[in-house]
Amino acid sequence: MGDPPEDFHARFAAPERLDLLLVIQRAGEVIGDLMIKVEDAWAPARAVSQARGVQAELGWSLRPEETGKGYATEAVEAVLRICFDELGLRRVVAGCFTGNTASYRLMERVGMRREGHSVKHALHPSGAWLDGYTYALLAEEWRGRDR
Repeated sequence: MGDPPEDFHARFAAPERLDLLLVIQRAGEVIGDLMIKVEDAWAPARAVSQARGVQAELGWSLRPEETGKGYATEAVEAVLRICFDELGLRRVVAGCFTGNTASYRLMERVGMRREGHSVKHALHPSGAWLDGYTYALLAEEWRGRDR
C-alpha cells in the first residue's frame, strides 16, 4: 500500500514542494493515493516564461486488496480531467517499473502512450535497481480520444 496518509502529508506537503497529494477513498476509508506534481517544461532562456507550470507528473498507489476494481482508473481519469480541462496543462507524464503490468496497462487504458524504457533507473523497496517505463499524454490527445 505504501506509506500511511500521515507520512504522505509530511512528505508531499512540505512548503518547498508544489506537489498535490490526493487520497482515494471507498466508503470513507483511504485505499490509495494519487500525486500530481506540476512542473515547468524545458525551454530555451528566451521562452522560459511560456514553459512555466505547463505539465505534470502523476504517481499513484493503491492497497493491493483494492486493485482490479477500477478505483485507480477512475481516480487517474478524474485527475487527467483536472490537469487538462481545469488547469489547462499541455502534457502529463507518469512512470512505473517494467514489471508493474497493472500500472502500465492503466496508463494505456486512459490513453497514455509509452515514450521510454529506462534501464535500472529507480530503486525498488526490495533494494534492487529496476527498469522503468515512461508514459505521456498531451492535452490534444486527451480531448480527441473516444470516451
